[in-house]
Amino acid sequence: MRAVILAAGEGRRLGPMTEGRPKPMVPVGNRPVLESVVTAAVDAGVDEVVLVVGYARERIQNHFGDGDDWGVPIRYVVQDHQLGAAHALAQTESIVGGPFLVLHGDQPVGPELVRRLLDRWDATRTPTIATAQSDRPTEYGAVEVDAESVVSVSAAPTTDPPFLVNAGAYVFDSRVFDAVRDIESSDHGDYGMATALQRLADAGALSAVQHRGPWQDLTFPWDLLTANAAALRGREADVDAARVHETAAVSDGVAAAEGVTVGPQATLLPGTALGQNVRIGSSVTVSNAVVMADASIGDGAVLHDCVVGESVVIGPNATVEGGPATVRIGDAVHDEVGLGAVFGDRTTLRGNVTVAPGTVVGRDVTADTGTVLRGRIDSGERIRRG
Repeated sequence: MRAVILAAGEGRRLGPMTEGRPKPMVPVGNRPVLESVVTAAVDAGVDEVVLVVGYARERIQNHFGDGDDWGVPIRYVVQDHQLGAAHALAQTESIVGGPFLVLHGDQPVGPELVRRLLDRWDATRTPTIATAQSDRPTEYGAVEVDAESVVSVSAAPTTDPPFLVNAGAYVFDSRVFDAVRDIESSDHGDYGMATALQRLADAGALSAVQHRGPWQDLTFPWDLLTANAAALRGREADVDAARVHETAAVSDGVAAAEGVTVGPQATLLPGTALGQNVRIGSSVTVSNAVVMADASIGDGAVLHDCVVGESVVIGPNATVEGGPATVRIGDAVHDEVGLGAVFGDRTTLRGNVTVAPGTVVGRDVTADTGTVLRGRIDSGERIRRG
């Protein structure tokens, strides 16, 4: 069994986290989402992985190489123009044969669900989709089933929440390539997977397996925090005690990668993942946060519900109080979301900066001492007092 993993997209709704970084390489629980997807496929017994890459593909190819670290060969197919999942899948037609597993590289999945998909294929020889209960629509489409057969796959649910959605995992054979052929582009230039799945359903050739556990969509920045907290929940604190000051307090549900240092009187609370070489100063409080590699949090800073990019510098006594917040993503306004702030890579906050709930700060931004940040701040801006 070969696994095709779709990892070509940019993920613009994750904002500055995907400027120069493919969405599948955003970290959850201190490792890229795509790494957990590859691992789940390998743990379920696939023999080879095909990664469909496109946007910022060098970051994926440099990380995964030829697959030696995962024990299976990894091949790459390039989608030159990001035209959606079905178009990405179509690029693999010439190299896959027989049945094959398909996963979305930006969607966490467990090996148990993959095995259930493969078991259903073995029993029915019918293309199969994973579904999950959700309280909100997903970009992969909403699903209506009759027993184990899929009746419809649509862009939006037709019922009130919770409803059944496409969970982003499938087993296909050559029939899927007939289904994706000649799908017309939408207004957004997206060749939709929902249309291809509906064609299979109309032909009576699509089965469904419902995911039994918790399922998390990764579309918006606060989804990243929710998924990260879920990945760390129930885990003992994973830190190098030799690099944590004896007066610091580290809760369970905290993970710190190699090279992290934690200063005196610092407090790390559940749902916090610290990437490689992160520096936490004295009397810092961090909770429910993703802090990426080489970031530095200055003495006395307080960060709640934050996504902090690579090489970000948070100055002393900076404060992010956390959500709930109202956040605008594109043309949509999202109310009561659990987001304190997002800081794009290489942004610098000087001392005593205050950040309002729901603030999204781009890359390479500099905020002067004592400034107040709110709303959306574009990459490269300089924020001055007054």
